Amino acid sequence: MKMMLTGRHLEMDDQIRAYAEKKLLKAETYFDHIIEAHMVLSAEKHRRIAEVTLNAKNVTIHANEETDDIFNSIDRVMEKVDAQVKKYKERIKDHKHRAKGLVPVAQDEESDIEDDSEDSIEPKQEVIIKVNRFASKPMTAQEAVMQMNLLNDDFLMFSNSQTNQVNVVYKRKDGTYGWIEPDYE
Repeated sequence: MKMMLTGRHLEMDDQIRAYAEKKLLKAETYFDHIIEAHMVLSAEKHRRIAEVTLNAKNVTIHANEETDDIFNSIDRVMEKVDAQVKKYKERIKDHKHRAKGLVPVAQDEESDIEDDSEDSIEPKQEVIIKVNRFASKPMTAQEAVMQMNLLNDDFLMFSNSQTNQVNVVYKRKDGTYGWIEPDYE
């Protein structure tokens, strides 16, 4: 892993450098696919800011934190990075183990879900444990994007006020937005 440490308006002594490197190396134990790690430590008046960017094969993880102590900022930003790495690894694990079918489950049956053994002949099926129902007012695609961002979701299904059809807006990996509109012709 290529490691870069940058100090802005902050004197990077050996103690700070060693502490930051130790924390970055610890991130590699959780996620061994890291190609490059860049930590920027800066000081602005009484604030000490730590910003970390990890570049891996298919993902970039970024976090920043500010406190009144640089060591505390480093600890907190690395906690955020660790949480993001764990979340990414869970998504990858879930995606790889995804089965073909979906099995709806009633709310009261959630506790009765059993873990199938590996010797099972049938593939394990995904289980739906939550159903969201909502009545949405008709809105434009731009309003739907704003609503999706307010809800902090990756997608939103809405009723298009111009066509009176169900549409979907979603956040793309590159930070832009996509819009799915059915064509019934």
